[in-house]
Amino acid sequence: MTEPSPSDRRRQPRFLVRVPVQLTAGGEVHPAILKDLCRDAGLVEIRHGLELGSEVSLLLKLPGTGGPLQVGGQVVRVTPGGEPGTLDAAVLFTNLTAAAETRIEFFITLQAG
Repeated sequence: MTEPSPSDRRRQPRFLVRVPVQLTAGGEVHPAILKDLCRDAGLVEIRHGLELGSEVSLLLKLPGTGGPLQVGGQVVRVTPGGEPGTLDAAVLFTNLTAAAETRIEFFITLQAG
């Protein structure tokens, strides 16, 4: 049996989305696009450099889930993005509250249809 690659070792299923978010890193706020989401992580497309291991904050405005949701996380992977001049950053959420998990799960349920 072959060992799964790191990108295939996800704890939770991911759902493709395309939602504008704000990413805060090092006190600077940047626009970003949430490209996929699961209960404990998200993939964001950004147009600025981001260090592996950086602590970040994401302001998520997930349609159908009420107001904005602020979550903290750590950058666990950075790869070239699909568009010129972009990077894809995988963010593992840290210290999610039960309420935040519930809202993320509700959004995922809406996307799964």
